[in-house]
This record gives sequence, structure tokens and C-alpha cells, in this order.
Amino acid sequence: MAEGCPVWVATGAQGLPVGYAVALPLGPFFHLRELSVDPAHGRRGLGGALVRTVVEAARERGFEAVSLTTFRTVPFNQPFYEKLGFAERPLETAPQALRDAFHRELPEGMDPAARVLMLLSL
Repeated sequence: MAEGCPVWVATGAQGLPVGYAVALPLGPFFHLRELSVDPAHGRRGLGGALVRTVVEAARERGFEAVSLTTFRTVPFNQPFYEKLGFAERPLETAPQALRDAFHRELPEGMDPAARVLMLLSL
């Protein structure tokens, strides 16, 4: 990860890492680059808590919005973020920095329609 990318870690009962979030500044956006929770610790609110922590950090740092890209084709991804207040942003209307991030995060050979750009305005 690039320098200046904060990482938040969720720990389990044993004090070991069970999830993390990574965000980076993209102009006026705080871009949630990665969110992961160990499946053995899933469905306990850790992912939501990590995202809310990133959103709060974005507010404290004065960002305009939190952005992310995710798989449209994974049935729980987009609804998870929508429950947290994110909304789809059409790529063609997104600022260049977000379009660039979308394309960087698109796996090689994948149809762009399989991914979605989402924003949470602050």
C-alpha cells in the first residue's frame, strides 16, 4: 500500500486480527481500498464497524465523501454497502480520480459491468 494509507484492524477475543480496512486519499474522496473480515468471524457486525470507522475518519479529515468499488456480481456486496448509506455512482458521471481508481481495481480481463462504483457523501 502507498504511504499515508491508514489501516484499521478488528481483533477477536484472543486479540488476534480478524478483519481490516484500508483507505487512501483520492482528492476530495477517502477511498475504501480494501475491506476484509475472516469468514469465521463474519455476520457479527465487524465489517460494518470497520466501514463506519473509515467514514468517521473521513469526516475528521475533512473529505467530501467515501468511495469504493466492489463486485456487482457478488450478491451481498452492494446491498451491504447500501445499508451503510453508500449509493451507486455511474462511472460516466464520476470524477476522473474515481474513474481511474475503478479501472485500477478492475481485475484484468473482467467486464467493467461486473463492478460498481459507490459513494457515501459526508
